[in-house]
Amino acid sequence: MALSAGGIGSGLDVNGMVSQLMTLERRPLERLRAQKSDLDAKLSAYGQLKSALSTFKSAMSGLSATDKFQVFSVNSSNENSFTGSADSSASPATHSIQVEALANPHKLTSNNGGATSYADADTSIGTTGTLEIVQGSSSFQVTIDSSNNTLNGIKTAINDAADNTGVTASIVNTGSESILVLNADNTGTANQISLGGATTASVATALDFGTIAGNEAADASVIVNGISITSSSNVITDAISGVTLNLNKAVPGVAETLTVARYTDKVKESVQKFVDAYNDLRGTIRTLGGEDATLQGDTGLLSLERQLQGVFNQGASGLSYGYLTEVGISTTSSGDLTLDSSKLDEAINTNFSGLANLFADSSEGFAVRFESVANTLIASDGLIESRKTGINSRISAIEDRQENLEYRMGIIEARYLKQFSALDSLVSQLQSTGSFLSQQLASLPTSKSV
Repeated sequence: MALSAGGIGSGLDVNGMVSQLMTLERRPLERLRAQKSDLDAKLSAYGQLKSALSTFKSAMSGLSATDKFQVFSVNSSNENSFTGSADSSASPATHSIQVEALANPHKLTSNNGGATSYADADTSIGTTGTLEIVQGSSSFQVTIDSSNNTLNGIKTAINDAADNTGVTASIVNTGSESILVLNADNTGTANQISLGGATTASVATALDFGTIAGNEAADASVIVNGISITSSSNVITDAISGVTLNLNKAVPGVAETLTVARYTDKVKESVQKFVDAYNDLRGTIRTLGGEDATLQGDTGLLSLERQLQGVFNQGASGLSYGYLTEVGISTTSSGDLTLDSSKLDEAINTNFSGLANLFADSSEGFAVRFESVANTLIASDGLIESRKTGINSRISAIEDRQENLEYRMGIIEARYLKQFSALDSLVSQLQSTGSFLSQQLASLPTSKSV
């Protein structure tokens, strides 16, 4: 609650005089507020700087490892027959691909011989026992008893088996009967389904399992560059180094072409992102450190700028390219980067590995070194956080001083009000006394001359 005194006794403007005195007393507090406002601005500026560095670091991710340059496009002359994809270990080349046969999953169906049939999936098969299902060298068993000896019950027992090797059971309703289908989850002869075990006989006989033509287990057959290859899967990863073939349709006797080429547009896009990110970072530095700006002359900002410039100025040692200018990246008079696309294209076409190493060499690459500097600067114990910690410490100290000064201001203001109120009372009393004396003097008889 604000203190006040009317000064009504003497006519003194007590509140006005106290207010003027407090304005003088509060000058140190106003200076602290100005200092805190300046520190808040610097704290915000370092937050902007950290964000800009993080964005710059992200731009390095497309260039800071050699496999980032190994981006390939894969084209098939007949995508109905096959498609492909490539990883960083692939090599540019053209391959002859001939899809002779696709891999096929095995299917067994009940009532294959026509000897037994079930009108619906909930009709008992009339027997119980253990049904063992075999796939290659693996197998699992399900127990069929009076609680589950229906097609639905057997289906559920197979699908819910904890050690199921890769077989899915389903029911097909033809309209006149229900059929249990066992489907291998994976293609190829290695995943062919069979029934085993002596106790399987009664259940197997009741179900009358068999393979329908066209549902046999089969391996894929493909001829790659004249070499015959078989695979249990229609996705072949080991025929061509770094290339995955996806077989879609067999076209026996017809050779098609698979072309693996460098996707240079991706590389150029990453280089342009690097240039743009560096320029954006430089723009932030100029804005924050320019004339009359928040961080003008700030030692932390100057140190950061020197570190970035140091990376750009220090050439890569022992590589076929030593400086970014050799691949078309140069600095303008303002310190920004500019990209000469024709020079970059020349480097891509004549010395691609040299270009990749200039950016991504583990010790000398520019992107690697820039990324390292950015990581160091924004680390929890790096320059940015150290500066922010120091600023926050100073802000905390100022806030403590402000709190103490505010408390003192309250005491001083109360003292001034008390003093001036007393003065007001004293002056009022003196004025009253003066008026009384004047009245008394005026009432005294005047002396007459003789």
